[in-house]
Amino acid sequence: MKAEITYKENFTFESKIRDHNFIMDTQAAAGGDNRGPSPKEFMLASILGCTGMDIIAVLKKYKLKPAKLLLRGDAEPRSEHPRVFKSVQIDFEVGGSDIPDEALKQAVHESLTKFCGVSAMVSKVVPIHYKVILNGVEIGHGSANFDI
Repeated sequence: MKAEITYKENFTFESKIRDHNFIMDTQAAAGGDNRGPSPKEFMLASILGCTGMDIIAVLKKYKLKPAKLLLRGDAEPRSEHPRVFKSVQIDFEVGGSDIPDEALKQAVHESLTKFCGVSAMVSKVVPIHYKVILNGVEIGHGSANFDI
């Protein structure tokens, strides 16, 4: 796995991963030009993307396809340097009439205890908590817990 970034100007970097280019920057209030997400925002999105792909893979194994899968992440950074995350909260919002509660809870549990490599790395230093919401009703909650 490889990535590269090239400095452009101010706090703007062009990032390249495989054949994909994107911009990283910071907010104007922090001295940037707000041209793209910050590295920590990408980290949060990476957690969500990794676990979201796991959820789809596990549900496919059960021959289930959600009508809606929305992951919302909230990470609270420390106020002092280094401004690392103090905690991460993930809300899994899933919709679909043919998604059994237990299958969905199992998919989330497997992702956040066995499969999601990004969460496994991050959860060693930052607690990751989650809620599972199916068709607008919370059906479960927990924390990432990997034995590595």
